[in-house]
Amino acid sequence: MQAGEAVTDAGVKQYAIERLAKLLRHPDDLVYKADEVRRKLAQEKLLIDAQLSTDVRRQFDDVQEGIELLYSTRGQIDRVKTDMQQVDRLCNQAQSYLTNFDRIQKISIANRNFVRTNEFYLQFSEFHEQYTMVEQMLHDAKTHFEQGDFNLLRLHYFLHKLEDFRSRALGFSGVNDADSEQTLQQMFGGLDGLVGEFEAFLWHVAGSIYDLALRGRSNVLVQLLKVIEAEESADRAQEREKEGAGLARRQSVMATAALARGPRKERHVKHYRQKLLDLLRTLVASRVDGFVKHEASGLDGITEVTGFVVDELTFVAEAVAPAFPPNYFIFDAFVDEYHRAVVKNAEALTAGELEGGSILTLLRWIREYYAAMRKELGIPRDRLRPPLLEGREDQLAQEYLEIAAGKIREWIGNLMRTETASFVARQDAPTMAEDGLYITNASVFLFEIVNQNIDVVTQAQRAKLLCDLVTECNKVFQDVGKQWRDLLESEKTKQIETPETVAEGLVDYTMALANEQIRAVVQAETIRDETGDRLSRSQQERFKSELSQTMDIFMNVAEAATQTLADIVFSDLQPITSALYSVDWYQDDLLQPVIETLKDYCQDFQDHLDKYLYTRLMQDLLSRFALSYIDAVAGKVRFYKGQTTEKLNLELHRATKFFKQHMDSTAVLETLNVVRILVSLIDSTPTMIFLEFFSVKKQYPDLPLALVEDILSKRDDLDKQQLKNILESLRQKSKGDTGSSLAKQRTLFSSLKSYPPLGSTATSRFF
Repeated sequence: MQAGEAVTDAGVKQYAIERLAKLLRHPDDLVYKADEVRRKLAQEKLLIDAQLSTDVRRQFDDVQEGIELLYSTRGQIDRVKTDMQQVDRLCNQAQSYLTNFDRIQKISIANRNFVRTNEFYLQFSEFHEQYTMVEQMLHDAKTHFEQGDFNLLRLHYFLHKLEDFRSRALGFSGVNDADSEQTLQQMFGGLDGLVGEFEAFLWHVAGSIYDLALRGRSNVLVQLLKVIEAEESADRAQEREKEGAGLARRQSVMATAALARGPRKERHVKHYRQKLLDLLRTLVASRVDGFVKHEASGLDGITEVTGFVVDELTFVAEAVAPAFPPNYFIFDAFVDEYHRAVVKNAEALTAGELEGGSILTLLRWIREYYAAMRKELGIPRDRLRPPLLEGREDQLAQEYLEIAAGKIREWIGNLMRTETASFVARQDAPTMAEDGLYITNASVFLFEIVNQNIDVVTQAQRAKLLCDLVTECNKVFQDVGKQWRDLLESEKTKQIETPETVAEGLVDYTMALANEQIRAVVQAETIRDETGDRLSRSQQERFKSELSQTMDIFMNVAEAATQTLADIVFSDLQPITSALYSVDWYQDDLLQPVIETLKDYCQDFQDHLDKYLYTRLMQDLLSRFALSYIDAVAGKVRFYKGQTTEKLNLELHRATKFFKQHMDSTAVLETLNVVRILVSLIDSTPTMIFLEFFSVKKQYPDLPLALVEDILSKRDDLDKQQLKNILESLRQKSKGDTGSSLAKQRTLFSSLKSYPPLGSTATSRFF
């Protein structure tokens, strides 16, 4: 109760806040509108309080009037009770006022017995004629059943008179007159057979209720129901007589009435109404069973059952139900029976192990069935009991998910064994697409089974199951991605360390693998956009998020492939990059073989690698090229002012010219700027080093101080004292920078292998 009140109070407060927000939209409204709003709300409160007060007063008046009526009713009941007691007392006293009451009573009984005897004599003499007439009427009704030329009410009326006469005749015979009772039994012996024939015909009519309604013979249905109601009324009268047999006053009344009507043999209770409902249950079950068996063709056509049930119930509502009395609630009864029959058939069809497609068919049908019953007939799901398949939709969905995930994992596992074996063997050149890109077509096969499952789940309209399916696929894709990354690392290592032991073509196959990941990303993106837009908002976000994760998995493999290509390229360049700033570098042109090697590789990349990946790879190669000049500072090198900077500037010019042929010029200049910083630190005068360093720090906050120390310490123009003073000044100035947000920014300097980024625990190399 307290929780409910808290929720109500919260709702009221929220409403008040929203209303005030509408009334006071601007800060100035607090000054100019606050008083007006306060007066307006006060007037509304007064009106509401007055209305509530009036309503409460009216409720109290109604309650008081009801209590007064109850008191007055109690008094009237007491007066009626007193009057009835007075009447009973006067009746008892009246008998003592009549001196010949016993004699008068005997004469009255004798007169009534004479009248009854005369009536029985006439009925006995007419019984055979009446029996023959009813028998002929029943025969004619059977003969003309198809034409509907019969009257059930008239037939039942005369048959009921014959039964009533037999009951009274057998009651008159008494238990002591065995001969009379035997004679009556012989006389009425054929009546039971006639009654049985009538009942058989009656239930035949009831069994033809659909056909009669279809032909517009609602009058026959009305006659049928009136006969059943008449028998039900007689059954209730019989039950009341049994229930009242033990009451003394009621016994007295019944005895007096029996004197007037004569004794009657106890009637057999027929329960026609219950028999009718049982017959309708059997009839409905037979119709549903027949449709499922002959029209729906088993589980594959179970979705057709929905339309059949809706059509049947629509026909019942329009043509059958109007003939029934309201207290039958016959449409609800038909709904229950049709639903039970559908449930029974569904359970029979789903007995045993189900395949994934059959499970989805069932799930789609269950959703469509409940939706159609609600939309077409206005029957909510909660009204239909028991639930279809015992409400096991979630369990079935989980079973399908396990089956589908197992098949997908098996399919992709077989595919991966084939693809990885081909990748390692590299017997033939990879397949080339029309645009010249290397491909493997693995993504086509990969998404074939995935798309099949997504399509069938989408058709089943199970959004949550669809999201769960993509989640399971992502688990498989994660394993696939790990296999590819591990294989790339393994093959790259063998290619670099023991190239004579591996097959040729690793670069081509790596490009094909990278391109295939992009194709997989495109397919995943298509599914995300096309299928996701058809889902409800509640599931759309999760579905698109799962597919975005799928795309990330493939992109990670593509990135690993491009990194492998870059590693292979720079493994070939490693003998040259390790000689930077050495004697050979000063004496020879080591850049030319680097550019020629890059030219060969980059031409292949440009021709056979996806454009997006090619751009990413070129940026990676450029970054590694620039960093190789910085990392080489950590070696045993020496910088000669003028000579080193002149050679570096020349090589930067040539490298810039080469990379601009493959990349955006702005990106090339920005990346190679880190090497120009190296040139500026080598070329700066001792007095300008401090300013140069902090000018660079503004652009590259993560510039390692250890790198600057290495550069300065390897200059040939600085003596030890100068170097010590400069480094001490730089360290003192840089002490407060390690924890700043600016220092935490990451640029290309954070990727250096030989120098930790600014803020790490590494110590200075000097002093």
